[in-house]
Amino acid sequence: MGIKSAWTFWVISLLMMPIGVTVAKSATINVEDKHLTAGWLEYVVLEPWQIKLRAKLDTGAKTSSLHALDLQRFERDGQPWVRFSTEGKQNEITTKPIELPIKRDVKIKSHHHDPAVRPVVELSFCLNGHIYHGEFSLVDRSQFNYAVLLGRRILKQGIIVDSSTTFTLPIEQQRCERLLDNIRQ
Repeated sequence: MGIKSAWTFWVISLLMMPIGVTVAKSATINVEDKHLTAGWLEYVVLEPWQIKLRAKLDTGAKTSSLHALDLQRFERDGQPWVRFSTEGKQNEITTKPIELPIKRDVKIKSHHHDPAVRPVVELSFCLNGHIYHGEFSLVDRSQFNYAVLLGRRILKQGIIVDSSTTFTLPIEQQRCERLLDNIRQ
């Protein structure tokens, strides 16, 4: 390579460096804006009831589920609905009944029992001051340690799970309430 070629290569390399730095910096900012890193256990607040529950973030589960007691199906305006209550294991306080339309039913297969049919509802919850929406199958989770299981369908909304940590995110109930009020308006 001659001196003129080396000089041209060096000048072009210097001119391209700021572009590469800008692109890399921009990509890092976008990733941080779109993703939230959470521990494998976090608190969530069910909206609009302001019910604080412990949640397990489970990348092995596809669908999310919610602890539901006293499950009663009924019809409202010709559509299937469900009434239930929930409680968190840490305080054993039963909440007021929750009523929601049933979006669909899901059939859960088990090696030890007959297949079970669970109602699936759409719920909103707040995590770290952000509102998320998703489908939850309703089931008595009293045999499990956590009232809420967040599966991949919800996690793909930008929640990254750090399996080495738990309860790392602050509970921002006031911000959650403001966000929910803004959505309603």
